[in-house]
Amino acid sequence: MDIEVCNQCQKLFKVIGHEFPRSGTKEIEPINCPHCGHLQDTLATSGWWEAYPLTEEEVKEYEKNKRP
Repeated sequence: MDIEVCNQCQKLFKVIGHEFPRSGTKEIEPINCPHCGHLQDTLATSGWWEAYPLTEEEVKEYEKNKRP
């Protein structure tokens, strides 16, 4: 799981990658912000990507770990 900041709305969200159990060719799959729908990125995978808003607890943990 990776945490992203949307380039458009600046909200945090998490990205989870799912791989198919058998190997196959990789295709470019989109990663869209779950808040505003902005196309954040595209990455190659043999599965798919899902993006979810962070919970309040996850936001607090992210902010705590982000500070120097």
